[in-house]
Amino acid sequence: MRIIQASTLLACVLAIGLVNAQTAATPAAAASAPTAPGVRANLSAPLLDAQNLIKENKFAAAKEKLQIAQAVADKTPYESYIIDRLALSIAIGEEDAAGATKLLEQILQLDKAGAWLKGDESLRLMQAVGIVHYRAKDYTKAAAWMDRNIQAGGTEQAVKDVRIQSLLLAGNLARGSDLIDEEIALDEKAKKNPSQAHLTMLAQARTNLKDTAASTRALEKLVKYYPTKEHWRSLINRLLNRSDLSIRLQLDTLRLAFFTRALEDAVDYTDYIELAQKAGYSAEGLSAYERGAAEGLLGNTDAHKKLRTKLAHEVEQDRKTLAADTISALKKPDGFALFNLGFNQVGMQQFDKGLELMEKGIAKGIPKHPEDARLHLAVAYAQAGQNDKALQTFATVSGPEGLDDLVRYWTWAVRKP
Repeated sequence: MRIIQASTLLACVLAIGLVNAQTAATPAAAASAPTAPGVRANLSAPLLDAQNLIKENKFAAAKEKLQIAQAVADKTPYESYIIDRLALSIAIGEEDAAGATKLLEQILQLDKAGAWLKGDESLRLMQAVGIVHYRAKDYTKAAAWMDRNIQAGGTEQAVKDVRIQSLLLAGNLARGSDLIDEEIALDEKAKKNPSQAHLTMLAQARTNLKDTAASTRALEKLVKYYPTKEHWRSLINRLLNRSDLSIRLQLDTLRLAFFTRALEDAVDYTDYIELAQKAGYSAEGLSAYERGAAEGLLGNTDAHKKLRTKLAHEVEQDRKTLAADTISALKKPDGFALFNLGFNQVGMQQFDKGLELMEKGIAKGIPKHPEDARLHLAVAYAQAGQNDKALQTFATVSGPEGLDDLVRYWTWAVRKP
């Protein structure tokens, strides 16, 4: 199975984006009226004209009116504040990031003396200027303004999301990832599903940071909360590519891919079929073949057709010898042969008979890797649709070399959140 490149994942998320927010409300509309106490008569007329022109997006004409106001001598701090508020509206409307930053800094400085910004006006202005920088692709400054918003008491989720995206796009993957982790923790504490976009970006960022453990945790959360075929495929690929995954668990991992419909192409199917066939489970391989053919991935080449013919022949032979093989297995000192016969019958869709033999085999004793036998019994229960028994049995299975993780993933697949 191929691994989806993490850079592709992030590109997709950024394309649909968290940043669909519009620029914050036009500051001109929020500014104190030009006729408010403290504004002289010779300033009020051009300022009112400028404000009306801004509302009509006639920024060039509005600038001319502001130039008239700016030319008035001996302006009070309040008058300068009103002029800057209107000028800021123009800068935001024209997406002049540098001008917007300069004007907002002036406004915040003037406001320290007069406290003219009311309520959350300053927060909305910081958000607006930050978005202007974001649209100008100046992601470092966009993140800085969103930081200032939050440090000043802002709690808007849109601001937090723009900050995260800006940090990631600016290359500050570590801090962006840490902030996403904080958002996910808050969601989980509140018993809410974390944002799928947050989880996807986190998996990407941690992968780029070469933090395999953290990126795997993010993929696991994607599967837990958003168990799509694509998310399952990414997580199962990660498990298959682990250097410590036991060879004997590769087939069980591909079984999980088949169960979750995460097999992607003809090679995935033929790899799964080959491993099942070598393990003596030709019926399982034939079932996989039939699904691959139904999906248009198998059956189009002579090699595929020969494979199906061979599988069908092996399954027919297994059916013919089943009774004799069962008698022979019952005479064995342990339950290994009996268990495998039962698992093969499960592959034939003979669930009741197959599960009965598997249970008898385990009761009789499995001398080698008994934990694998319990895993297979749980898988068989899941394939038979007996989910409660499957979950109960998975809970008894643990071990190294990837087994613990495989069991957890199977448990999520059966629960189907």
